[in-house]
Amino acid sequence: MSIGEYLQVPIFQRALLAALVAGGTVSLLGVVIVMLNLTTMRFALMHMALLGGAAGLAFGASPLAGATAAIVLGSLFLGPFSERLRLDAGITGAFFMTGSIALAFVLFYKAGVPALDVFGLFTGSLLSLSRDDLLAVAGLGAAILLVYACLFREIQLVFYDPEQAEWLGVPAKRIKNALLFLTGLSIGVAMKVVGALLIDALILIPAMTAMRLSRSLLQILVLSSFFGTAAAAGGLLISMALDMPSGAAITLTGVCLLGLSVFIRR
Repeated sequence: MSIGEYLQVPIFQRALLAALVAGGTVSLLGVVIVMLNLTTMRFALMHMALLGGAAGLAFGASPLAGATAAIVLGSLFLGPFSERLRLDAGITGAFFMTGSIALAFVLFYKAGVPALDVFGLFTGSLLSLSRDDLLAVAGLGAAILLVYACLFREIQLVFYDPEQAEWLGVPAKRIKNALLFLTGLSIGVAMKVVGALLIDALILIPAMTAMRLSRSLLQILVLSSFFGTAAAAGGLLISMALDMPSGAAITLTGVCLLGLSVFIRR
């Protein structure tokens, strides 16, 4: 089948729309991870997803529902918990990560939860998205754009000088916690779209690529959205043309764009 023939099929149409929306908006939260040094946090939330998936199966729910709930709860509590401990959120993420994986294995053993069913969360596909999934992706994308549009100056201050932001009356802690929450939701969406193992393809790699080529936060955001869209939609089209798994094709496209940016800035 040609790409044109693929795009006549509803599941491929939904997949392309989701790739365009998720690539262009979820990638904006990769900037949050890089600027606030939260690389450990994404691993923590993925491990919490594993725990949530195990808990979901143990209580008769779907592993994906349990994983999503765990990610939402983790992203809500990570910021306030870090403030209470007076530690960086990235460091606190290590606590969440190790605790979650330990509890997950306890559930595997005590509740007889089939580990392979839970580890299936780490594989995802754009082609498995339903209409409701597409609406969820669109809703999250709209929320991300709205937050950046309404709080751009405040977010810029939080990124570069949170102490000065507080001194100027900007609620830096609340904004940071809200960004953490949105980042957690975006990880949940990316897990559904490309799988937990390939989350960086949608979130982190576009931001890394944009930061190599930009000199201001606005440029970083615009280019991150562009590279995210190019990786997600371009990777999906490549997967159709070359008969490849969509998640792997999206990841390889993002990696190629990052590699290209290295040569451009030489």
